[in-house]
Amino acid sequence: MEQGDLKEMAQEARLALEKERGEWMEKVARVDGLLRTLEATEEVLAERESLRREVEALRGQLQEEKELRVKVEMQLKEMSKLSASVAGKASQDEVLKALRVFVNKSKRKKLEKRIAVKEMVLELAMANGVAFPEDLATSIDSLDDEQPEAKVVNVAGNYNDIHDNGSVVRA
Repeated sequence: MEQGDLKEMAQEARLALEKERGEWMEKVARVDGLLRTLEATEEVLAERESLRREVEALRGQLQEEKELRVKVEMQLKEMSKLSASVAGKASQDEVLKALRVFVNKSKRKKLEKRIAVKEMVLELAMANGVAFPEDLATSIDSLDDEQPEAKVVNVAGNYNDIHDNGSVVRA
């Protein structure tokens, strides 16, 4: 073989190897793309599963809320029936007196309870056609206002020593 033939064979071998390397590079790029697609698919599936669990939890919560609403509606209907019955049996003055006592005692309760009391009293009055005197209407209207918490003052120590009062009898 001559040197020219060897060069030509080497050139052909080089071209064949470069072509094969290009094909392999294309395959590697295709496999890399497929792997990235597979990873993205796995992420989407994991997100889907997470969302499915969240939807399931929300459905459970919705069911609980529906059950609670049904219970509250039932209690409200019973309250309406009771209030209609009470109003039918009592004079309007007696109803107003009972409502006044109830509202005054409710002023010391927490805000949530005062709001519920206000709604119940207004519904009771509306269902029975009771007209409130101005002072009671004002008390009812302000029932759900924010009120500062009552301050509790505790006295510790000996009362006699503090006031230097010997005539106070200890219990």
